[in-house]
Amino acid sequence: MGYLGMKLSELAHQLGLERRGEDLSIVHIAPLESAGAEDLTFVVEKKWLAKVKNAAAVLISTALYESHPEEVEKLARPFLLSRSPSVDAGRAGILLGQQEMSPSGIHPKAIIHDTAQLGEGVTVGAGAVIEAGVHIGAGSVIYAGAVIHERCWIGARCVIQSNCVIGADGFGYEQVNGRLQRIPHLGIVYIEDEVEIGANTTIDRARFGETRIGMGSKIDNLVQIGHNVEIGRQVIIVSQVGISGSCKIEDGVILAGQSGIVPHVTVGAGARIAASTGVAVDVPAGATWSGWWGHEHLKNMREINSIQKLPDFMKSVLAFMKKFDRETI
Repeated sequence: MGYLGMKLSELAHQLGLERRGEDLSIVHIAPLESAGAEDLTFVVEKKWLAKVKNAAAVLISTALYESHPEEVEKLARPFLLSRSPSVDAGRAGILLGQQEMSPSGIHPKAIIHDTAQLGEGVTVGAGAVIEAGVHIGAGSVIYAGAVIHERCWIGARCVIQSNCVIGADGFGYEQVNGRLQRIPHLGIVYIEDEVEIGANTTIDRARFGETRIGMGSKIDNLVQIGHNVEIGRQVIIVSQVGISGSCKIEDGVILAGQSGIVPHVTVGAGARIAASTGVAVDVPAGATWSGWWGHEHLKNMREINSIQKLPDFMKSVLAFMKKFDRETI
């Protein structure tokens, strides 16, 4: 599709944003570093202002403008005020013809069981497999190569990216007479409305009952969610996170990349778990944890700071010991 081009005033009108400065023509949305004379870019943080070089105009965070109006005015170029510049940049791109490429309809090479129920406007890509008794809500998109195993439930307006596996057996074995005996997993995965799941993510079916993903939650690529896990609403899970069986992740939690959670742990509502943090005990609501074995973030930072000071401290100790030895001879 060709780019449409639009006056900045019209773009502001359609996005419902306030415009400041000259009414230029905008053709593209572009990153800070490469934005040129026909491009609109966006800035959220003060440190990014210095990177605005050749862009025609800028989407500026309202909060940034309110706190640093002089710095924004120094850009000496038109800008739009937005409470969510990143989101509005995407909306502007669509208005300018930079639309997402996404499948539509049911691809003839998708495999869909006769008993699966697909709502109005569902899209299923090439090579996707929808097994017996699956429900997929209206407007959901199942990308190429994804697999939805039997009896799982996908809500409305969900996005399941390529090569996801929803409803595989959980990882459960028991030692019986010196051999590992597989434990059957008889439950399902239940995904509520407006959930998005990244490529190559796996969500295991429950042993009994449900593994559940709450409404509006967003899950990145390469995430593993174990059996009987409960994910709340509006949760963000970044790539390579591993959540063991029977954990509960409450509403609004953020799990940063490569964090891991041992079985039967609860992460309280609004808590934030830093990248590469291991969580072995319950996390209070609203807490921020970091560290290899996670604990309260400020405590972890003090410990790291202390460790970083150890070399200088040891030099001082050794110097003192040498001085003490000379004085006692």
